[in-house]
Amino acid sequence: MPSAVWRVLMIVGLMPGTAGLREFELADDAVVGYVYVFGLSIVQLGAAFLTVGLVQPWGEVFLGRRVPRVPVVAAGILGGLAVTWLFTISMVTQVLTGHRPDAGHVHGVPLAVMVACYLPIVFWGPLELAATYAFWRRGRTVDVPGAQSRA
Repeated sequence: MPSAVWRVLMIVGLMPGTAGLREFELADDAVVGYVYVFGLSIVQLGAAFLTVGLVQPWGEVFLGRRVPRVPVVAAGILGGLAVTWLFTISMVTQVLTGHRPDAGHVHGVPLAVMVACYLPIVFWGPLELAATYAFWRRGRTVDVPGAQSRA
């Protein structure tokens, strides 16, 4: 969530020290840039919400019926691997080799804020894989109260 909030604040010009970055990202087409940034943030927050469902009781039952395990576990594994590749492996490798996502436009305190906002996303993929494993194990051993089976 912090990276999505930072991205939206940056794109609307409310994040101090990011004016150069905003101009850099939106140089070609401002409308496409705004739609992309807001859309990416919405998708990211939606995926994060579903990830939380792996460890919350509301993720076990939908409309009074037990949630089928196989599609949830498959989506959790694929999503966890994708997020691990994007943010834990690829993004960290790029930063360590000197390729900053802001192209060097952000400095000082705004850079520290950006790093603090993006740091939690590095752990999202591995934590999603762990939550998916826990969801799978919990479904094998625990009956969800109030859920009807599809038998």
